[in-house]
Amino acid sequence: MTNTRAYSLLLAALLFTGCAAKTQTTLNPPPPDANPEPQLATDVRERVKELVALADQYAAGANKLPGRNAQEDRAQTTQQFALLAQILPMLNGPDMSGDFRQQLRIIESTRSQLASGSQDLSVEPTIDTGLRAAHRALAAINQRAFTENAEIAKHLDAMHAKVQELDGVNDATHRLVAAQAFKGSAQAISQMVNALNGRLSEAQPK
Repeated sequence: MTNTRAYSLLLAALLFTGCAAKTQTTLNPPPPDANPEPQLATDVRERVKELVALADQYAAGANKLPGRNAQEDRAQTTQQFALLAQILPMLNGPDMSGDFRQQLRIIESTRSQLASGSQDLSVEPTIDTGLRAAHRALAAINQRAFTENAEIAKHLDAMHAKVQELDGVNDATHRLVAAQAFKGSAQAISQMVNALNGRLSEAQPK
């Protein structure tokens, strides 16, 4: 439990300050921790490695879209929302706003409806709602922690443009546009994860 909480705090620091701690100076540095936790650094690296793996899996899934038919597309889209439900909290860190939690609930509800809903009902409104929630969540993460990376904003803008198109299309065209929205989100997520991984590397003792 201690390592988990410490990881959360360190992850939050990596998100918001990067390697700023390396340039900070003080006249009276605090005394060293009498009980250091030697496993913490390894734990953080392993957890960030897990985030990298999830982002890679998400990007690979996005590249498989659209599916060859509606059934295959629905199955892969369900998996994409399941991955988003894991990735977004890890990217955001432990300090979640009420709005962010609401977007996560929408994403999980989307995944659940796609996984267990009737095959006869149209899934397009459900997917649209889930993608809008995903974009809002990613935009919030970007605003809080990655504003220095213009490429992330570029990919999120591309995702938003495709999400906006969804209302006016259906069937195969809807699946294609949704796939393009997922690809935009995957590119943004990959950029965020790369930035976070870079901050962790810079924070490691030389």
